[in-house]
Amino acid sequence: MHTTRARRPCSLAASFAFTLEVHPLRRVSRLAGWKTRPPVENVGVDNVLGTCYSFVMSLTDEQRDWLTLALVPGVGTALFIRLLARFHSPTNVLKASRGALEDVVGPKLAQRITQYSDVADVDGQIRAMKEYGASVVTMEDPAYPLRLAEIYDPPLLLFVRGQFVEQDQHCVAIVGTRRASPYGLRMAEKFGRELAARGVTVVSGLAAGVDTAAHRGALSAGGRTIAVLGNGVDVVYPQQNADLMDKITRQGAVVSQFPMGTKPSPGHFPYRNRIISGMCQGTLIVEAPLSSGALITARQAAEQGREVFAVPGQVGITNSQGPHSLIREGAKLVETVEDILVELELPAEIRAGVAVASPAPVEQPKPAAADAKTVFLRKSKPEAPVAAPPPPSPAPQPRRVEASPAEKAVLSALAPDGSYVDEIAQSCRISISEALSALTLLELKGLVRQFSGKRFAPR
Repeated sequence: MHTTRARRPCSLAASFAFTLEVHPLRRVSRLAGWKTRPPVENVGVDNVLGTCYSFVMSLTDEQRDWLTLALVPGVGTALFIRLLARFHSPTNVLKASRGALEDVVGPKLAQRITQYSDVADVDGQIRAMKEYGASVVTMEDPAYPLRLAEIYDPPLLLFVRGQFVEQDQHCVAIVGTRRASPYGLRMAEKFGRELAARGVTVVSGLAAGVDTAAHRGALSAGGRTIAVLGNGVDVVYPQQNADLMDKITRQGAVVSQFPMGTKPSPGHFPYRNRIISGMCQGTLIVEAPLSSGALITARQAAEQGREVFAVPGQVGITNSQGPHSLIREGAKLVETVEDILVELELPAEIRAGVAVASPAPVEQPKPAAADAKTVFLRKSKPEAPVAAPPPPSPAPQPRRVEASPAEKAVLSALAPDGSYVDEIAQSCRISISEALSALTLLELKGLVRQFSGKRFAPR
C-alpha cells in the first residue's frame, strides 16, 4: 500500500469556520457535569458562503488534554463521557490516581491511561498539524458537525484541513465501488456536480472510483466537498489523488478521526464510513458489489436515521447488485437530483433549484440484450390487459457466508458481550492490524457488530 505525505500549505494561517448554532454536545457535557467554554465571540469573518467564526491552529491546554486522552486505546465516547462525569475535565482525568480511575473504567484501562498520558506524543501531533495547516475539533467544540454528534459513538475529536462553513449543514454523501464502470463514474460526477450547484455539500471518502468522481463533480460546479479519510489528514491515499486532496482543502475540508501520520489500514475504513454517513442528511450509493464497504456506509446511514438513496444499474452486472439490493430493502431509487432533494429538509431556494437549471434524467445503461426489459420503472397505466401471473417461484435460499480460518479464529475469540481489539489480537496471537483487518471483513459479511471503544461482538 503506497502512501505519500500531503502537500504543505503555503500559509499556516488556515482558519476554521462553522455554523453559529449552539452545539448539541454542550447539553451532553452539562449532563456529564463538566464545564463548557462560553460561545466563541463572532469575529466577523466574511465568507461568500456565509458569516462564520475563525480559529487559530494552536491548541489550548484543554484541547491538548482531550487529544492525549483520546489517544488512549479503548477510550471510546461512552467511557470518555463516564470519565468526564466523574472527573469533570480531561485534565483531571490525566491527573487522577490509578485507584480512582479503576473505580470508573476498571484496572486494565486505568493502567493504560496512567501510562499513556506520560508517553503520548502530543507535541509531535501539534508540530504536524502546524506543518500541514490542520486544526483539531473536539466534541464540545462549536465547530464539531452537528449531525455527527447525534450518532452512536461519535469520534471524540476530528483533525481537519480546510474549513467548515454554515452551508455544510446541508450535505449528502456519495459513495460506491473503487472499480466503477464509465457509467458509474458519470453518475457519481453528475450527482456531485448537481448537488453542489444547488448549494448542497458533497461528502465522500477520497477513494478511487466513485468517491473521486463525486468530489470532482462538486469542485467542477464551484461548490463545496468534504473528504473523510481512513488515515491522517497529512497522508495522501491513494497517491493519484494528491492534486484532488489539495483542491478540496481550498474548496471544502479534509477530515479524519485518526492522528497525524496515521497510514491507511483496512480496519480504519468502517470508522471513516461511519463519519461519512453520520455527517450527512442522506447517503447515495452509486455502483457497489455486495462485498463493497459502501454497503456498510448505507447500513450505518439507515441505523443513524438518515436517508439512503441508490442509483439503479444494468441487470446482471456485479456493480449493480449493491444498489439493487438496497432498493429492494427500501432505499429510494434515484433518477434525478430532485429525487434526493425532495426527501431532505432543505431550504426552499435549494429545493427550487435557483442555482442550477433542471437537470436531465439520469442516463440509463443499455440492456445486455435487445429483448431485455428495464426494471425499476415507475408505475403507469397498462395499455392492455395483463395476463394471469405465473405461479410463484420457490423462495430463494439465504446466501451462505464463508469465513476464512483466520476470520473463524477471530470470531471464536469474541466474548458474547464484546472484546477489545488488543484482547482479540492477544488471544489469537496476531498483530492488532491483522485483527482489525479480519474484523473488517467479518463486519462486511455481517458476522460481527461493533460497539463503543473499538469493541466487537458476534452477531
